[in-house]
Amino acid sequence: SLCYLHAELFKNLSAKETKKQFVEFYNTFLDKGAILRVVLPANVAYELDRTRPDLLHEDTQKRYVQEVQTTWVILELRCAVVTSLNQSHTKILHFPSFLSFEGPVSLPEGPGHSPTSPSPQLEEMEPRFLEFEHDPPNWRELAPPEALSSLSKKETKRQEVINELFATEHAHVRMLSVLQMIFSKPLEREGLLASPELAAIFPNLDEIIEMHYNFYENLKKLRLDDNFIVKSISTTVLNRFGGTEGEWFQKLTARFCSHQSWALDQIKSRQKKEPRFNSFILEAESKPQCRRLQLKDIIPIEMQRLTKYPLLLENIAKSTENSTEKDRIQQSAECCRKILNHVNEEVKVMENLLTLKDYQRRLDTSGLKPSNELYTEYKNIDLTQKKMLYEGSVTWRVTKEKAIEVQCVLLGDLLVLLQRQDDKMVLKCQSKSNIAVQEGKQMLSPIIKLDSVFLREVATDRKAFYVIFTWDSGAQIYELVAQSIGERKIWTDVIKSAVDDLKKSGAPMRLTLPPGSGGPPFSPSTYVSLCVCVCVCVCIYTFVERARHIHRLPKFTHLKISHFFCHFLSVRLTAPLSPTENGGLKSSGETAALYVLNT
Repeated sequence: SLCYLHAELFKNLSAKETKKQFVEFYNTFLDKGAILRVVLPANVAYELDRTRPDLLHEDTQKRYVQEVQTTWVILELRCAVVTSLNQSHTKILHFPSFLSFEGPVSLPEGPGHSPTSPSPQLEEMEPRFLEFEHDPPNWRELAPPEALSSLSKKETKRQEVINELFATEHAHVRMLSVLQMIFSKPLEREGLLASPELAAIFPNLDEIIEMHYNFYENLKKLRLDDNFIVKSISTTVLNRFGGTEGEWFQKLTARFCSHQSWALDQIKSRQKKEPRFNSFILEAESKPQCRRLQLKDIIPIEMQRLTKYPLLLENIAKSTENSTEKDRIQQSAECCRKILNHVNEEVKVMENLLTLKDYQRRLDTSGLKPSNELYTEYKNIDLTQKKMLYEGSVTWRVTKEKAIEVQCVLLGDLLVLLQRQDDKMVLKCQSKSNIAVQEGKQMLSPIIKLDSVFLREVATDRKAFYVIFTWDSGAQIYELVAQSIGERKIWTDVIKSAVDDLKKSGAPMRLTLPPGSGGPPFSPSTYVSLCVCVCVCVCIYTFVERARHIHRLPKFTHLKISHFFCHFLSVRLTAPLSPTENGGLKSSGETAALYVLNT
């Protein structure tokens, strides 16, 4: 009846007034979330789903109102006739011509379907979510004035934060329901996404909604029980974020949030490839329930919500007088932080995996062919089977004249240097001379095993660091230059941490004997002599570096100085000099010198 009376008013309204009144009429009677929802003609429902009501022409708005009014009259007449005839089979009714409705109308009847209820395909919002369409009133408006005036300043602030927790939880449940009822379920119903695809894009969405809805209901009950001035909230929040409930909450939210980057990529990809899918998303985003947010803005809301809980609970604790209550709220805040840290870690792991999958898809190992050993070992390497710890752009300074920009990827047991070439990520050996390339010797590998790596700073460049890699028959020195001093520190820290983790896992972290050496690399007396040698090397190297800066002398590297002094002091070791497949240091004397520097 109210709808009919409101519709009557449109007959005498001007164009400007029609525009204004139609939006209110839509929100009250036509919107899917309207409390006084009426049945819409199929053509009106279809057009309102496609177009925002305020963008319709005023003549179209008036026509829609008249059609809604006519449909209402028809349904009322149907109900009257059905009641009077009291028959259960299908009725064939004829209506007067003034109703602008031509032909017979078939009225299906059956259990669970009332003539005045919305048709199932139009009903998208669960009844329990209808209250979320409107913001809840502020606690000050509902609390008794005398109780409100008796509150201290600190307690008033506490109630404000509790109200903020309640109001923001209300808004969060509303947006989660939009994700479910406007996107997820219609996508399945329209056949645009299969159930497994939806489960991957919106994992555990139903369970997450239930958790937040129950938490909201518990907060609402607290407000009602305490007459909107909440006395104790610690039990409610601790039950939500602590114990087994908190662990379950952590598990579900971690899975949902860790998939969000992948989900956004999938949706973006499908929108580009499938016009029908793109059309559906655009239409859904234009609905008023989305509040002008796009799907890419709605999917991350769970992650955003998790970041707010610790802050809100800490603020409540700050204004809480009772020490026991305060401690329990702080305990809840700590539980929230642990949940957030775990979710952040899971998100990072998933994003790293997606990055590795992208690199693997574009990986080109043909650049390893100059080294048969490397190519045989790594031609079928699968980066996705390893855990990525860190990545970033660095400059690989092969020689003084040769520097290459690479994407440095730190895995659990490897440091990988990838070169971008068009759309490919290339693993390519490098050489310090053209002769080495021709002979296939002294090649610098783009893959460094961390089980025999240690780091040293570069005295002449604060952004650079040495990665010293040792193996059975020699050693190599890589000079890598980070983009900043801070970035260099991050790189050295994460590499050292990875090496330490390998040590703890039991990986060998010492120099092994070259093939055919037949004994220890050096005797105890030689070891002492070598220690003295290295100490002298370090002292003279420091002196030379200072002199070089003052007098602009040619640059000496650690390699040249250790090589020179090992031979100058006639340190004799059991293993002979031999060229290595991967180049770098050729003598086991130099290897031993690096070993002492490391130890």
